[in-house]
Amino acid sequence: MLNNGTIIELKIAEKEDYERGGYEYLYAWLSEVDHFLARRYAPADVEEHKKRWLNTIDENKTTLLGLHGGKIVASATLNLSGHTSRSAHTASFGVAVHPAFQKKRLGRVLVRTLEEIARDKGVTKIEINHYAGNPAASLYRSLGYQQEGRRIKKGKLDDGTYVDEILLYKFIDEEVGP
Repeated sequence: MLNNGTIIELKIAEKEDYERGGYEYLYAWLSEVDHFLARRYAPADVEEHKKRWLNTIDENKTTLLGLHGGKIVASATLNLSGHTSRSAHTASFGVAVHPAFQKKRLGRVLVRTLEEIARDKGVTKIEINHYAGNPAASLYRSLGYQQEGRRIKKGKLDDGTYVDEILLYKFIDEEVGP
């Protein structure tokens, strides 16, 4: 339940969730907020993105969906490094929340849930990258994420402006901490 009383169903994504227009609805609102995201979501590319997304649902990725009225209003993906990697103890994540559902605790619930899933999979360190100016930065900091680095002018926005990429981390296993 969000802080305004709205009920959101959280579930692990399955291919069926993206059929019957679900992915197209998600993609449409992502294209409205993509200036904060690493990937562009141009309306003309929806089918290509959908095909690529459906092909990447595997054991090294867990995606949570937030559903309201049968529509995808939030998506959060945990990316594992892979069990044979020297960084198998790490994971990264990305979160996107429909603008009408932002600032209502949904992002917080999604990140906390991803942290629980990561802990269950043996992850001890989680990383998140975002572009400077992303309003979600305050959420990440409030959840204990700290700045690890900065990539100068890593992103180029549609208006030609360059933005820095901020790298954050959090140890979710206190025994491994800094």
